[in-house]
Amino acid sequence: MIFQQLLNEESGCLSYLIGCGQAGEAVVVDPGRDRVAEYVRLARKKGLRITGIVETHTHADHISGNRDLAAAARDARIMVHRAAGAAFDHVGLADGDDITVGTVHLKVLHTPGHTPDSICLLVTDRSRGDEPWFVLTGDTLFIGSVGRPDFGGDQAAEQLWDSLTRVLLPLDDSVEVYPAHGSGSLCGRAMSAKSGSTVGFERRFNPLLRARSRQEFVDLLMQGIPPKPPSFEKIVGKNRGLIPIDAAKPRPYAAREAWDAVREGACVVDMRDPATYGEAHVPGAINVWIESPQFADRVGWFVPAGAPLILVTPSPSDLERGVQALARVGVDEIAGYLQWGMIDWKSQGLPAASVPQITVHDLAAWMSERPELVVIDVREPFEWLDGHIDGALHLPMMEAVARAADVPAERPKALVCAGGLRSSTVISALERLGIGACHNVTGGMAAWVKAGYPVTR
Repeated sequence: MIFQQLLNEESGCLSYLIGCGQAGEAVVVDPGRDRVAEYVRLARKKGLRITGIVETHTHADHISGNRDLAAAARDARIMVHRAAGAAFDHVGLADGDDITVGTVHLKVLHTPGHTPDSICLLVTDRSRGDEPWFVLTGDTLFIGSVGRPDFGGDQAAEQLWDSLTRVLLPLDDSVEVYPAHGSGSLCGRAMSAKSGSTVGFERRFNPLLRARSRQEFVDLLMQGIPPKPPSFEKIVGKNRGLIPIDAAKPRPYAAREAWDAVREGACVVDMRDPATYGEAHVPGAINVWIESPQFADRVGWFVPAGAPLILVTPSPSDLERGVQALARVGVDEIAGYLQWGMIDWKSQGLPAASVPQITVHDLAAWMSERPELVVIDVREPFEWLDGHIDGALHLPMMEAVARAADVPAERPKALVCAGGLRSSTVISALERLGIGACHNVTGGMAAWVKAGYPVTR
């Protein structure tokens, strides 16, 4: 058997190539839209022909590459569970089906919960023996966590408990576990950065698998579940074949042309680092640094639905990279890019906004000198509980727009995250809503703690 795990570090997505060297055939599991050429090259390098493409579920965090890969591989069949409701040409799978690739057998295990069509694939290499070697768990079981059930709420959480206890936990402790997502994905929380585990390890150390009853599991899983990204439904529609998948063809925009587009409803996505963005940027631009974790997911979260997007890139070489990353999450409304960047913008005398950057020492001084100052912490709940600045307003990044009314619009504000990236994104989102007087704390809570300033737990 030939087995290869492929990680997309930007999104935490994991896909797999499983093949039989004797048969010269392979299947790809959970392919990403932006990695199709890589799968084809890898199969060719190993002397394999891709004959099958399997989805463990209908993904909601990224656009699948199954149809693009099927076209590139020519005769490869796309296989999804019958409950997926896919509108494209495919083979419908059911519980207990067997996918054969030479001496390698993939048994389909229907495990609803994360989604109604979720499956796991129990893999056996018959050239080694009849005992299962590993299981591809999709988004049913992660390393250190389980899939989020927010599409179906408590009922889906109960289904997930049943799937875990009925299908996966009875497996032998030695069976290896390989999920569809790892650390950095929006499909779960508190996931480990490990790329694999075993059933026995997860049984012992996964906190959700230590629940003693269905109700305890549901309560643990549903407690503090992060809000559902607004792009989830659109991505699901595209992955089911109900919404067309378009390829962005961005063109260069001169500064004045871009400003006209902005005044007509276009949104600028500023992909530069917070400090550079803070010096001068297009008013209303959403700032997500291209080097930040979950770059594409964060852009998809904050840009207005359906609005044409104009990119401001750190360098010309980042344009293709940014477009490709955004295509992975279904953000295809990219109309163009600012051809000469902010240099042209400034030379044309067009309106520009700025965000002051302050250090943690500035923040500490301001807190004692300016009682009207509001400190806003945009980190996730688990980070907040680990330690925060006393008196700060907790406004997790993904809730910032929905809870904008909680932000004192007229008072000066200092926004803090772990290092200064998320806080800059939230500032840009609030600015777009007309909420100003925001300062970005460079270095964030990491710098605050390192400097020895107090935290409250």
